[in-house]
Amino acid sequence: MAYPQPFLDPLGQTLGESLGSLLPAAGQTFDVTGLTPKVSAVSPLIQAAQQRTATQAGLGTLQFSPDTGAVTGVGQGTGIAAYQPYLQRAETLLSPTAYQQYMSPYQTEVIDATQRLLNEQRASGRSQLAANAIQAGAYGGGRSGIAQAEYERQRDVSDAALLAGLRQQGLSSAQQLQQQGIANLTAFPKLQQQLESGVTSQLGATGAGAQQYSQSVLDALTQGAQYAQQFPFQQLGQATNIFASLAGSVPSAVYTPPFTTSPGLAGAQSLASIYGALSPRQQQASGGIMSLLGA
Repeated sequence: MAYPQPFLDPLGQTLGESLGSLLPAAGQTFDVTGLTPKVSAVSPLIQAAQQRTATQAGLGTLQFSPDTGAVTGVGQGTGIAAYQPYLQRAETLLSPTAYQQYMSPYQTEVIDATQRLLNEQRASGRSQLAANAIQAGAYGGGRSGIAQAEYERQRDVSDAALLAGLRQQGLSSAQQLQQQGIANLTAFPKLQQQLESGVTSQLGATGAGAQQYSQSVLDALTQGAQYAQQFPFQQLGQATNIFASLAGSVPSAVYTPPFTTSPGLAGAQSLASIYGALSPRQQQASGGIMSLLGA
């Protein structure tokens, strides 16, 4: 019967004791503290981006979990999105009389000055018409009255057309400015959203980078804890492989019973065989005894 050489016993015993120290005792489990994966908390920059988005939508202050940083609640807000005031202002410009606020004082002054000039021209024309009638000896007659009436009628038509043209120019200009104002106010919400979206996106991207770094640190710590737990088993496995290689390479100790016909020696040999079957190590020892006896 073959057995590993006795000088390998201390190494095998040491390996067994090392393995026993690494395994949990009966009723216990492995301590997994630091071994389970962890998720990094939401970056404060991402939280700022989330708050800006909520404010943009007319929501209130967001509440965040102190542990994970995730949104846990939304406060009472105004309910008015950031772009709504521009749209409400644009609606007021749709009133039929809204153009009046775009009427230029300069245009009013031009119309008033023109009106005064026309009045002066009319008075001058009247004087000239009266002088002509006096010179012709027809002043106060029917022909003079008809001439004055015709003059007034023509002046009314001429002056009215000129003033109407000036007023139409002022009205057209005011209406154009009104339409431009409506277009500007309806364009501002889009511009405001674009600007706010740009800031929010930059905050989110910066926060994502910071959170990714925090997550990589947590992953590295978890991997380090896992490696620290596995390292003793890896070392023990390598030592076990070395032990198995040595045990397989070194010739085994073989028990060969001595050739004898002594009844006493034969009885001792039988006792040693029975005892060795119960205890392999004692069988080696009995082999040594029998060797001594054989000697």
